[in-house]
Amino acid sequence: MPTSSSVATRRGFVTGACALLLPRFGLAARTVEVRALISADGARVTFDPIGLRIEPGDTVRWIQVRGYHSVSAYHPANDSHELRIPTAAPPWNSGVLLGQYPAKGSTFEHTFTVAGVYDYFCQPHEAAGMVGRIVVGAPGDGPGTQPFGYAPARHWREVPEAARKIFPSIESIMQRGVVPAAAAS
Repeated sequence: MPTSSSVATRRGFVTGACALLLPRFGLAARTVEVRALISADGARVTFDPIGLRIEPGDTVRWIQVRGYHSVSAYHPANDSHELRIPTAAPPWNSGVLLGQYPAKGSTFEHTFTVAGVYDYFCQPHEAAGMVGRIVVGAPGDGPGTQPFGYAPARHWREVPEAARKIFPSIESIMQRGVVPAAAAS
């Protein structure tokens, strides 16, 4: 029969072991913020950070800081754009965000549940290169990992050349976790 001290030792071990496992397996989902910006002279528009690595279950909150912007997944449901998010992931489209933060209507949130690469854009400023990339978990081999224009037979709207040049590489996002807009310039 175990003694009370051996039971306490085992309880302490189990409690300690659980504490070690909780940070690894029980992390709470987090919310990460991305700012939608326009320069004072209106010449430069960007999401900051432009590249981000998160885990499934995390939420991204885009904050309209200045100007007018939207946040839309590269997906055929969004005006026939090329598919650049995981096929099992739902597309999103914020519509144009109005008002300056912290006014109502100046933020948009999306929770990411499917691992993979997600490319997104600002509808009014896509041609000016206002795009971003999020890697959720591991990149996998989904549409966001393919070269731009990978499915020409689908007749999707292509990603504009100016936008293609702005996207940070998947490798830089995986290494750094966060790629500020200034680093992508």
